[in-house]
Amino acid sequence: MFWIAFTVFLIYAVANSSGQPPSCPHGWVYNDSSCYAFISDYPMDWNEAMMYCRALQAKLVEIETASENGFLRLHLLDNKATGHYWIGLNDILSEGEWVWMSYQQTPTYTDWSPGQPDNYQQHEDCTLLWGATRFHWDDALCSYKENFICEKESSEGINIVG
Repeated sequence: MFWIAFTVFLIYAVANSSGQPPSCPHGWVYNDSSCYAFISDYPMDWNEAMMYCRALQAKLVEIETASENGFLRLHLLDNKATGHYWIGLNDILSEGEWVWMSYQQTPTYTDWSPGQPDNYQQHEDCTLLWGATRFHWDDALCSYKENFICEKESSEGINIVG
């Protein structure tokens, strides 16, 4: 009986493991259960970028760990990215209270450039990865037209039946 159960388990395990990397849409980059789209051909203001990501069933990237931040910075640096990239952090509702857009929680990890956030001229409510500081975080006017990064969960572990 043991060998029958073991054989059935083995057949099931082999049939359900393709050996392929986790799935991301074409053009997206995989890292640690998320897929990232680095949008640089169509700069948008922060609100437009947020809506564009939503249309892709994603969100402006919400950087939760030093590891995730390091991956994004390294990707941008390795690909010789220029300019700046919006992320999903803002203090639009309450000055100085930075929250992630999708769930309105304060970040547990940050990577602000030295002296940031500074709310220059009292109007900087959105956050971007600032190219001039090797993609550390900076607050900026939400109306600037910038590149941006969308994030969505990979389809890793999702089984489609039918």
